[in-house]
This record gives sequence, C-alpha cells and structure tokens, in this order.
Amino acid sequence: MSKRLVMCCIVLVLSGFMACTRSIFFAFAADDNRIIKGVFIDEVDVGGMTAEEAEKEVIKFVEELKNKKVSIQANDQSVSATLGDLGYTYKINNIIETALGLGKTGNLIKRYKDIKDIENEGIKLPLEFVLDENKVREFVSSKSDIFNVEPVNASVSRKNGQMIYTDHIPGKKLDVEATVLNIVDLISNSWDRNDLTVEAFLEDVEPVYTRDIVEKCNTILGTFTTEYADSSESRAKNLANGARLINNTVVYPGEVFSAYEHLAPFTRQNGYHVAGAYSKGKVIDSIGGGACQVTTTLYNAVLYAELEVVQRHEHSMTISYVDLSRDAAIAGTYKDFKFKNNTDVPILIEAYTKGRTITFNIWGHETRDTKNRKIKFETRVLSKTAPPPDVIEEDPTKPVTYKKVTQAAHTGYKAELYKIVYENGVEVSRTLVNKSTYAPAPRYITVGTKEVEEDKNKSDSDNKNGKNTQTDNREDSSSVDDQTEDSINSNINQDTQQQIINDNIYWDPEWDDEGPEDE
Repeated sequence: MSKRLVMCCIVLVLSGFMACTRSIFFAFAADDNRIIKGVFIDEVDVGGMTAEEAEKEVIKFVEELKNKKVSIQANDQSVSATLGDLGYTYKINNIIETALGLGKTGNLIKRYKDIKDIENEGIKLPLEFVLDENKVREFVSSKSDIFNVEPVNASVSRKNGQMIYTDHIPGKKLDVEATVLNIVDLISNSWDRNDLTVEAFLEDVEPVYTRDIVEKCNTILGTFTTEYADSSESRAKNLANGARLINNTVVYPGEVFSAYEHLAPFTRQNGYHVAGAYSKGKVIDSIGGGACQVTTTLYNAVLYAELEVVQRHEHSMTISYVDLSRDAAIAGTYKDFKFKNNTDVPILIEAYTKGRTITFNIWGHETRDTKNRKIKFETRVLSKTAPPPDVIEEDPTKPVTYKKVTQAAHTGYKAELYKIVYENGVEVSRTLVNKSTYAPAPRYITVGTKEVEEDKNKSDSDNKNGKNTQTDNREDSSSVDDQTEDSINSNINQDTQQQIINDNIYWDPEWDDEGPEDE
C-alpha cells in the first residue's frame, strides 16, 4: 500500500472519530438537564426525565404506597390501617440530584462508557423510607381490645345439696410492643409493596381465681332463717322470688354485693306480686312487698359470716320477724343493703324458701376458730315512744255501724345492736354494729258514715205487733257497736297502753320521699 493511501485512511479515521466525538459531545450537552436512560429511583423509571418530572413521579409512587393496608389478625379477628395512617413517608435527600448526575462525570470516553453500561444493565437508587413508630404503637394499642379475651374465673354453685365447681378459662392479651416491632421490621426489611398482614402477638392471661382456689369455698360461714307464716300468698311469692333472684350468686374477694341490683326491678315481669309495704308511715299495697324480709334475712347471715357490711338501713317503722336493729330495708334507690367479700376466697350465697321460712347460707372458706370462739348479737333498746292518737278515717260507703282497725299502731324505738365475741365461754369483746331509729305510728280506724234507711213495711209490721222500732233499732245498733268495740280492743297494740317515755315523736323527713318499704 502506498504511503499516500495510508495517509488517506488515517485522515478518514480521524475525521470520523472527530465527527463521532463531536456528536457525543453535543448529545451530552443537550441531555445535561435530563436523567440518562436505565436509571430507577426505587421502582420508578426516571430515565429521560428532568429533575422536576422525576420528583413528581417519585411522590406519586410514595402516595400509592401510603394507601397500602397493614392488617393485624388473630383468632378470626382483624383490624387494618393504611401506611399513611402509620406515618409512612420517605426521605428525599439528594437522590434526584444523584440520578441526574449519573453518566456526566469524567472525560467523554468514561461518560460514554457509563451511559452505555447503565442503559444495558440499569441502576436502581434506593429511597429511604421511615415509619412513625409512635403512630404504629398508638394504632395497635387502640385496637387491642378486639384481640384481648378476658380470662374467666372458676366458679361455684349449689344444686341438689351439692357444691358444683367449674373450671377457669385462660384469657388472651395483645402484646403491643412485640406486635409493633414486628410491623416495623416487616415494613422496613422485607415488604413486597403489597397489602401486608401481620399476626398479632398474644400472650396467655391466667384468671385471678382458678379452680383450686374456688374449691376452698366449701363451708357455711353464716346462716339465718326467718318465718312468714302469717303472710299473704302474694307476699310469700315475693319472698320466694327474691330468694330465686339472689340464689347462687358468687361474690369474689373485694367485690361488693348490692341487693338492689339483684332484686330490681320490682315489677310483675320480674316475678313480683302486690303485697303490703310501708310508705310515709302507712301500710300500703305495693308490687314487691316482702323484699325487705329477703334483705333482712341476708343481712343476718352476713353478720354471722362476719363479712364487711357496706350499707344497711333500718325500716321507718318496726317489723315483726327480727329483733330491733337486725333488719335491713330496701326502698327504691334510697335504701339498699350492700356487703363486701373481705375474705381471700370467693363466697357463694345460697337462698331458698321452705315451709313459710326463708333461709340464707353464706358459703366460703372458714379460717375462724369455730371450736373455741363464738359470736352472738344483742339488741339494746335505748328509748320507746308510744304511738300517737288513733287516726279515724271515714268511709261514706259503709254504714254508721261499721268500724274496723285497718292498721295497728306502731311504737317508736331507738335501739343499738352489739356483736359479742366469746372465747372459751368468756366474753372478750363487745362491738357496736349499728344504731337504729323507728318512728311511732298511730292506729288507723275506718268508720262508716252512711245512714241506714228503715224498712217502712217492717216498721209498720212492728207497730202492729206493738213493738217500739226506735228502741229496738237502738238496741241493735248498740249491740253491733259493742261487738265492734270488742273487736277493736282485741286488736289494740299493747304498747298503746304504755305511758309515753319519749314525748318527742321522731320522724325523719327523708322517709316521706322514699319509695315503699316492705312491711
């Protein structure tokens, strides 16, 4: 090959290289404000985009991620929140500038090589994401009740003379911290960018009172029985209903039993009938009359069990089935009987009626010295107040010869109840249990005011027979009056014959606002 030909080839190659270099140079110059092909920011292809365009696409991508759901599930329960709710976002840092600078450093040859390598193999710049751990914790905590299962204490009941114990049931509680850390870890390290389901971390929760503890409830701590032999059938039914509503109630240590909560509402639908009750110093008919004998009997059983009495009220007037200061009235929301289980073992209230008696047994764990230690309760009368004068009520529908005692008189009392403890037959303590005041109440007598017209035909016949009808009628009336007076006198409360010991008749104005009490 001649030298001339070689020189021509060299010139041509140099010209082509210069042209190519000039072309690459102008191409680089034209694309300095765009990201080269093959560049990804996370999963976003930003090749050929300006910085502004790339930033918009990245923001759009992140917003889509924020709408992804995170679900927590356990035991067929599930709750969800979006990543946006959990404070999911990204740190932009200098990632756009980094993407824009790829393939634009070094000499033309290096830049050209970098561009070709990125176009062929691609490059992925990772976004830095953050999750607000406090918001995750707040979300998990707020939904914990859905997963929490309260443990069930072992229990006890009594049926057919036998104690029946039930097993306890463990509960479940959401471990908030472990669940939060699990969510944060999965989102940060192994999330596939789809909706995410996380298993809740649950831990077992044992109940406070397991069967072995409840089985210690096996001894009668206190028992008491009252009679209602002279009560009406309706009142007897109310006592049986009250016993039914309270029977087999379990009171766990520290809990307070409320008689009102168990006996109310006093309605026919709840099994009650109309019977006698006290209201504003009089005996009236009321649905649920007799309920106070239920609470009074329970009160005395609680006294013998030596449990803590939280609330107790005496009746406004005396009752006949227990001694003074040993009663416990219930009336609307004004008067309730409450006691607290201040032992370490659950107690069982057993209640039943039989042969016109009502009985309460308090079952529990006996820790007292029942061999050498005995208790009894003693009433001390502080004062008596004789009933006020009789109250005469007229009934225009009854004849003038009609007289009837509709309510016996009540003597007023102030009394105290003491608990006396004996050890080996020797009194070691005497404690005041309560003070009670009972208002006196008058005897109520209903008399007729209707005049009886004489039978004219009978009068004429009597005249013909020579009888003085006026005198005869007067004698008949006198005879009836005598019989009525005998009946009245037989019903007079003996206390009315006693001299008033306390001239000041006590009556608490609050009693006027109360609902009816049991008679």
